[in-house]
Amino acid sequence: MVSNELIASLMVTASILSGLPALEVADYPSVQTLTVEQLTKSQCPDDVNACRSMVAFYEQTKNTILIRNDLNMEKTLRDSFLLHEMVHVLQYKNSGADIFKDCQSTINTERMAYGVQNNYLIDQGVFQRFGDSLTFMTCSDAQDMDSDHVTFVPVPMK
Repeated sequence: MVSNELIASLMVTASILSGLPALEVADYPSVQTLTVEQLTKSQCPDDVNACRSMVAFYEQTKNTILIRNDLNMEKTLRDSFLLHEMVHVLQYKNSGADIFKDCQSTINTERMAYGVQNNYLIDQGVFQRFGDSLTFMTCSDAQDMDSDHVTFVPVPMK
């Protein structure tokens, strides 16, 4: 269970660290904890193994953050994943579905969210960082335009 106080605190932090406009309390997302199986099945029904490492997800249509209920990690790390998703809430409320309209938009959206998450961890004195792999990824030339899935590939070595 995630308290309303924690949601409010992290939403304010997400706004400050991202520079995106704050939301009214009535627009805050709900947070739902799910088992790994429930989360992967809801986000990757055709290939649950593709989402096994997923920790949290923002479901825009329901304004709900889904987060795994088995996170056996220090509170600051767990909160950083909620914060990451709250950045997506702010991005979506600010720009709508355009934040994921194509591969490059998705990369930019994720870079901001990981940047905020990592700055939060720095502020909290935690060494661990997330999203570093995005530095080495680019959009594949072959994108399935009929799918919500984007394809990333490693940046070519020069």
